[in-house]
Amino acid sequence: MNRKQLFLMVILITSILCISLTSFPAQANHAQTQMKLRYKEKTWNVDLAQFGFNGIDPTTLDHSQFWVWFINHVEKKINKAPRSAYYHKRKIVPHQMGQLVIRGQLDDWLDVIYAHLDGKEEIPVADVRPILTTEQLGTLKQKHLATYQTVFNPYNRNRKHNIDLSVQAIDHVVVQPGEIFSFNKRVGPRSAHKGYRSAKIIVRGEYSEGIGGGICQTSSTLFNAVDRAGLEIKQRASHSKQVTYVPLGRDATVSWHGPDFKFQNQLNQPILVSAMSKYGRLTISIYGPQNIVYHTKRVPSAPYSRVIEKEIETIQYNDKKMN
Repeated sequence: MNRKQLFLMVILITSILCISLTSFPAQANHAQTQMKLRYKEKTWNVDLAQFGFNGIDPTTLDHSQFWVWFINHVEKKINKAPRSAYYHKRKIVPHQMGQLVIRGQLDDWLDVIYAHLDGKEEIPVADVRPILTTEQLGTLKQKHLATYQTVFNPYNRNRKHNIDLSVQAIDHVVVQPGEIFSFNKRVGPRSAHKGYRSAKIIVRGEYSEGIGGGICQTSSTLFNAVDRAGLEIKQRASHSKQVTYVPLGRDATVSWHGPDFKFQNQLNQPILVSAMSKYGRLTISIYGPQNIVYHTKRVPSAPYSRVIEKEIETIQYNDKKMN
């Protein structure tokens, strides 16, 4: 090969190299901006160039823009809130675990993005336990804290029906430590639509018929049960006249647009409210796990003679609020 041919060959090789070097970075950089995220059978393809990444410098990636996309398109399809175990018709419905994307770990990926551009990256997800697991719920009847019982006329059909409905609403309710239980919030509006019937009440000192008559016996029985268990009474209102089913001053009137009965579980463990109305007796018991720390109070028992004529509720009340 003479010098002229050698010179031409050098020029040709140099030209080829120049063309290759000018075209390769663009292709390489384009490939290096692609990222595949995976969770189980789902896959998301994302071009990081849309968030400012130039394929070379990781600091060009706008994290805030990436997170807006990720939260709207990926995270909401993965995250799932846990559900605590609960009772339904006195049977335990098992808890459900939740799951949550570990954002901190994913954000660390963005700082060293080149290490995560090849292949499919499994999105880091952590299990989230509910407040109350199935096993924990099963322990809430290990310790009996207190019981209170009142009597009513089972032949007063409408009043008995209203008592039964309100008892069902609070039966096997769990109150967590620090939680405040509201009777009105738990039982809800007392309306014909919800099945409540008209029964005798007192409005401004006069006898009248009203939807939901009878439920104040439920709230009063609950008040005495939780008070006997040593739980903290947060709000209670007395009737304007003495009622017959509890001792004087031991009642708790409630009305959807008026007074409420509230108590707080200030103990170290959850408590369970068990309520039952049967054969003219309304019984409410408070339970907790074996290691619950509590101090009971002396509370006078209810009269056990059935009152047939004056089973009434009053909407007019004397407000007594406990702080």
